[in-house]
Amino acid sequence: MKTVSVIIPCYNEEEALPLYFKAVDPIISQINDYHLEFVLINDGSKDKTLEVMEQLYQARNDITIVNEAKNYGQNPALTAGFEQAKGDYVIIMDADLQDPVELIPQILEKFTEGYEVVNPHRASRKEDSFFKRATAGLFYKFVNKIEHRKIIPENINCFRGLSRRAVDSINALPEKDRFYVTMVPLVGLKTVSIDFARQARDAGESKYTLDKLFTHAFNIISTSTTRPLYFPIKAGAISSCFFFVSSLALIVLYILGQCRVMPDYPQVSLWMAISLAFLGFSLIIACIGLVGIYLHTILINTRERPDHLIDYVKRPEDKKDENNGKES
Repeated sequence: MKTVSVIIPCYNEEEALPLYFKAVDPIISQINDYHLEFVLINDGSKDKTLEVMEQLYQARNDITIVNEAKNYGQNPALTAGFEQAKGDYVIIMDADLQDPVELIPQILEKFTEGYEVVNPHRASRKEDSFFKRATAGLFYKFVNKIEHRKIIPENINCFRGLSRRAVDSINALPEKDRFYVTMVPLVGLKTVSIDFARQARDAGESKYTLDKLFTHAFNIISTSTTRPLYFPIKAGAISSCFFFVSSLALIVLYILGQCRVMPDYPQVSLWMAISLAFLGFSLIIACIGLVGIYLHTILINTRERPDHLIDYVKRPEDKKDENNGKES
């Protein structure tokens, strides 16, 4: 029987974790061809998430706890899970039940059919606000458009099913700044999508604030694209041509006596000068910021620091060894 490691990164999910296992247990009872184990990553939670994990670990025989040394973020937590998952297949899920556990049998069915990457696709995002739906749609289109290839499949997040070959390929990628929404498509292999409607959270709150989403978006752009680096060059070339042609036209018109400075309206000229200066300054700052983001990505990947540190790992077999030690 093949084993499936279900990786669940957790940050402040003390309320959600018991609800998750209450929902997933009936699903497990219906699965005969695969054995499911759960890899729970505590990403430096500030509530009682680790205590809940320990309780589940003692009560069940299918739990592995990966306790990180501090909060590193979702993608480093997934990296820790990928390193510790030993299954023939891996499923990445959130604990908040927005990734429906009812989809697990369908993912396993696709594995049986020979697929190595299974992408649950959010056919509906009604639970999201209009702002989030609109900005997410624009982001997917923007990233895929500027690079002239599909970097991120639309409305597919970290909720995935992966074969052992896919997991090993991702683990072998050298970059330290790891974003799984772009790394999974990079691997390729035989891929299929499954439509589902994402539900509202059953407990807890979303950990992605507007500021974190903004930073996350720019990090994805800097780690998976190169074409934006040409934007400052193109903008500079276009603006230079425009101002050269405009200046030449003004000189010609002045010589012909068709152009004069507006002496009766000096405030207009002053306002135009200030506006142009402000526009030019803003473009310069934006270009410097763009280059700075890419330099940050280079720094992260060249200094080769680990993106996470693990405090300890507890596996089901460790519990058996502890019990044997007590008996002796």
